[in-house]
Amino acid sequence: MVDERTGARKLEELLDELVEEIRNAQSVEEVEVLKKKAEIVADLIEAYEGDKDLDKIPALMDKVGEMVEDILEPLKELLNELYSPERVQAMGKSVAEFYKNLAEAGMDRDAALELTKEYMDAINPGKKLMEMLGEMVGGGRHLGPINIVQGEPGDKRKEDGE
Repeated sequence: MVDERTGARKLEELLDELVEEIRNAQSVEEVEVLKKKAEIVADLIEAYEGDKDLDKIPALMDKVGEMVEDILEPLKELLNELYSPERVQAMGKSVAEFYKNLAEAGMDRDAALELTKEYMDAINPGKKLMEMLGEMVGGGRHLGPINIVQGEPGDKRKEDGE
């Protein structure tokens, strides 16, 4: 990758040359060639700007890594608490008793099984928690873009990442 100053200087030189050639163009063919050159310069600028975005990846990964660590440890503790052997055993007994009561009441076996599955889903706090997290992170709510600003304090940049 070209260093930032050299890359910017070279692009500036290319633009100066292009402007000079446009001023001196005398035929339609020359103008067409200059159009193609302008497109190439535009592509170079776009590639150069894209390379600058690549420089932000380590900073982004540092931030994301910290966020993931901050989330995973408490989440792991919560899941251990929610699925402790005692809780799982109590939940199993509750589900079995629910099904037994439905069957003893004379409910159809398939209907009782379906209601028991719904009951089991309803009393499973870990599953509900994971569904909510999945909605927030994945398809549900849009939390907005992550914008890492690099620069001096007070450096005002657009919020949309431009």
